[in-house]
Amino acid sequence: MNFKIGDKVSFLNEKGSGVITNIISNHRVLVMNEDGFEVSYSIDALVGLANKSDYKMDSGMSKKWLDQKEEQTIKPPKLQLDEAWEVDLHLHELIDTYQQKSDYEKLLFQLNYFRKCMDAAIAHRVKKVIFIHGVGKGTLREEIIHALRDYDRIRHYDAPMRKYGYGALTVEIL
Repeated sequence: MNFKIGDKVSFLNEKGSGVITNIISNHRVLVMNEDGFEVSYSIDALVGLANKSDYKMDSGMSKKWLDQKEEQTIKPPKLQLDEAWEVDLHLHELIDTYQQKSDYEKLLFQLNYFRKCMDAAIAHRVKKVIFIHGVGKGTLREEIIHALRDYDRIRHYDAPMRKYGYGALTVEIL
């Protein structure tokens, strides 16, 4: 991924995030972390974070592809009082054609869909949503946790291991 000054990033091998303040070389950048320190990182140790506005469309990304799931209105199913809405974020469950997209475009698509589901859950007063993100490298999970900071009155924790393994988060809307 090509980073530029001002890009928000999270760290693969440690908690936290920051903003790129300087490009040292093709492989290293300086990042101002949340504590206000500038630290040199290999670009391989960083994941780009998207702003809310970036979820709509990234430069070079096909708006038509990104909006395919947006054309449908997302509405939670009818649930019993103690039931949770299960949302599978695996790409093969969301869209037919994704193989030729970059990992970054795929991630943005999944995060866009996640946000739409969160907004629908809040609008329809769903109390609990289980987001199935899969195991993989953990990037989608970390991005979801980061995106949850934008929501008030929510709590998140690992979904029941017996049913979902390590690949799901439960989000309670208080």
